[in-house]
Amino acid sequence: MSHRERERLVEATRGLAYAVAVTDVAPEELDRVAQALTLLTRILGKQAGTRCVPLPVTETVGVPRVLLDRFNPVHVPLEVSFPDDGGAEAAVVMNALYEGPTDSVHGGISALLMDNLLGILVQSKGLLCVTGTLTVRYLARTPLNRPLRLRSELVERSGRKVTVTGWIACDGVRTVEADAVFIEVPHR
Repeated sequence: MSHRERERLVEATRGLAYAVAVTDVAPEELDRVAQALTLLTRILGKQAGTRCVPLPVTETVGVPRVLLDRFNPVHVPLEVSFPDDGGAEAAVVMNALYEGPTDSVHGGISALLMDNLLGILVQSKGLLCVTGTLTVRYLARTPLNRPLRLRSELVERSGRKVTVTGWIACDGVRTVEADAVFIEVPHR
């Protein structure tokens, strides 16, 4: 399967997940859809690997960017860019699939976004690290269906420890801040 075909399949799956989450169709329709999905799952499962397809790092006008989990329909599709100041940035709009409190992004999803963005910044520096600690502070409600801006910055590197900070903002107001310590692991 080519990358283009896989991207189309993943996008269709995300659309399906959203439709399933918000649908209000009659029970008999739901039963028919469930049967069709069971059949599709069997077809796709006939040739299944054990991991998602590796993620490509691409370049746009000489600037590397990462399409986070582009081939994994469960993850938040997040395009990360690396400005000249050495940080990492992304923008995303979260829908009902990620709801916690009414009309708000679930706090665990905010933590996932921060762990991903902070970790990607560390990886962009050529370091193979795992999250040692992640501290998340929730400053305000993070709204659904609104553009969110994410940012991460490397604070310090000391031996195998890499300290990173980041935040999520909506309309210029920070809703989440995070600090993490990543631990460098040996390359195999």
